[in-house]
Amino acid sequence: MRRITIIFVMLILVGSLFADEIMQPTGPSKAVESPNIFSGYLKTSTRIVPNWSWVTTPSDIISTYYDYQPGSYCSSPLRVQPEISQPYNHPAGGSYLAFHTQETSNSTRRVYYAYVDGSGTVTSVDPISAWDLSEGYAGVDVDPVTGDPFVAFHVNMDEEATYEDAFAYDLYHLMGTAGLWTTPFDVIDNSELADQGILPYNDDEFIWPYTYVGESPLGSDYRRVYITANNFTSAHGSQGDPAENVLLAYADFTNADLDVQSTLEWTYRTVEQFDAWNAENPEWIRPFKAMAVHENIVAYIGYHTGETAEDGYTYSTFFALINDNYGEGPFEYYETPATFPLENPMNEAGTEYLYSDPNTPGTPYELLQDIIHSGHMDAKFMEDGSKLYWMGSLGITFDTLDGNGPGYYYPNWLQVYPKMFYFDLANEEFGFYDMYIEGANPADDTPMVPWDLDEDGEVDSYDADGYPEWPMSWTVYWHVGDDAFHENYYHIAKNEENGWMAAVWSDGSKAKLVADELPGADPVWEAKPEIMISVSKDSGASWSEPIRLNANDTPELAGQIPEYIYPADIIKDMGDNHGLLQLMYLDDNSWGSNIQGNGLANGGTIKYASLDIDFNYSSTEPSVVPVAARLGQNYPNPFNPETTISYEMLQNGEVTINVYNLKGQKVKTLVNDTKAAGEHTVVWNGKDDSGNNVSSGVYFYKMQAGRYTSTKKMILMK
Repeated sequence: MRRITIIFVMLILVGSLFADEIMQPTGPSKAVESPNIFSGYLKTSTRIVPNWSWVTTPSDIISTYYDYQPGSYCSSPLRVQPEISQPYNHPAGGSYLAFHTQETSNSTRRVYYAYVDGSGTVTSVDPISAWDLSEGYAGVDVDPVTGDPFVAFHVNMDEEATYEDAFAYDLYHLMGTAGLWTTPFDVIDNSELADQGILPYNDDEFIWPYTYVGESPLGSDYRRVYITANNFTSAHGSQGDPAENVLLAYADFTNADLDVQSTLEWTYRTVEQFDAWNAENPEWIRPFKAMAVHENIVAYIGYHTGETAEDGYTYSTFFALINDNYGEGPFEYYETPATFPLENPMNEAGTEYLYSDPNTPGTPYELLQDIIHSGHMDAKFMEDGSKLYWMGSLGITFDTLDGNGPGYYYPNWLQVYPKMFYFDLANEEFGFYDMYIEGANPADDTPMVPWDLDEDGEVDSYDADGYPEWPMSWTVYWHVGDDAFHENYYHIAKNEENGWMAAVWSDGSKAKLVADELPGADPVWEAKPEIMISVSKDSGASWSEPIRLNANDTPELAGQIPEYIYPADIIKDMGDNHGLLQLMYLDDNSWGSNIQGNGLANGGTIKYASLDIDFNYSSTEPSVVPVAARLGQNYPNPFNPETTISYEMLQNGEVTINVYNLKGQKVKTLVNDTKAAGEHTVVWNGKDDSGNNVSSGVYFYKMQAGRYTSTKKMILMK
């Protein structure tokens, strides 16, 4: 690990460029077609899934035709207020959401806010500005004193070729209600800052702003608001690929400043390490990072690619830039490798390597586990600012020995696995935890090997053809490997006082099996990605098996395609070890982002939901969890007037089977009893719990027996 002190330097050169504001990948994709070998399988649970229930079932906020990253890239768009708004003691405790939306197919993309009160009701949904200008990628944070939200977003406000970043805040503290927004003003005018010599290069264009509120060095009643914006302009060197350095703006304020709707006095700076990478000094490096603020600490954390190793190839590196002086003065730089060598396994006969040239199977490729598809994440401090967490994935990559180095991977093998990464500020060390799938010791800072989960150095099992088997994981909702650069996202929520954390991401494994027509694909998972929520009750020292929410097994999500899942920044304490986790997501009308060239241009709906999660779950991690039951398909289906549902108990135990309508409302309880091991049936006669006949339509029946849960669809046709 290297520790380097960064001194703040400004560079001034000349140039000008403007282009579309969607982040661009670097170089060609290394997702390659796999050989005709497939030994993957869907893994069963091994850790404990916490008990949970809905507090607010998924509710509509607004429709949108801009179906890509509505809540920004690397920050939380859902921020929780304090319970009381000072200085006038107004009740607060609600949440602000900031997002971009395009309400109709030909309207302008605008930045909106929504306010959710303390009871979970969406009470306000409106644009932040009165302009009809193209706005996007808002960053939001809430002042911990007043409960006022501060929002920054990029917008082209003049006839210049570049975007500006606008800033506004809602004066909740004056009336105790949402909707008193100040008129947005330029907080980052790239052209003007270039003229003032503040930008390293005159053609720099800092957009995608994120907002944070922390303590101020002025003390007393002051707070400091930070805006960090990323440079869209490519690196300034011979390589010329994206290498996003940052512009950091900050301003100190008091309640009195907000009362008079001050535009505040802003200070601007860049960070020398990022500037050097953008200038290709000494070489091109591209960072993927999030920002976090804790009291006096300002940090950037993530990983970078592009640094050339001694063997001439480029590898990934974890890095942290830490400033403990409110963003002023030097940042200290830390790094450690983000690639892990991996032994290439052989087939059961010992005659062929799993990864090798099909024409020369005796010559193995060189394997690594490397960070992959992890460019969109936020970061959270825990343990009083001593640890900084962010999330991403490590995948199996390899060197094909063609002279172009490592980084190739087989997207159809589904070998991309989520990790919770952290930087320990006290010990100046990086570490991580295997989230799903995990090895024998998920916290040992060594990535689990998917064909050796017991970590004994031997392949766990082989398929019928003698090839090593592995558990599949694809941490992207969309199935195409070339698009995974754009379609990944990982977010964290926390309650630092209680040591609670929640990690939220998408799993597209089952949908990808269907789309790629791979063995084991179940057609019911077509275009149905899953929301994954893993929680920690001990400040990230251990993590639960994920809660899975999807259109098949979660009646409240029936018919939905959940994409771009954002949790609130704070898990609210509900008492008795229960926490409230709020979510914002896009229910797309067709699978895949049309903005990225996938799916139909038919829009979707931005939704809000919240869950009650029991953080008093058992931390026991059994080595084997048997399936306790099986649920069969009803017959006949469609049916009128009744149908028979078969199910099997593999051991004695309690079982419930309920019927739900398309809205996720329970219609009928069919079974709620203790059943002996064996086969059972139950008949539904098309009546609800009150004995009334239900209407024709689609219904779901859900079985729960111990930790086994399964939901199937049936059709009543009169």
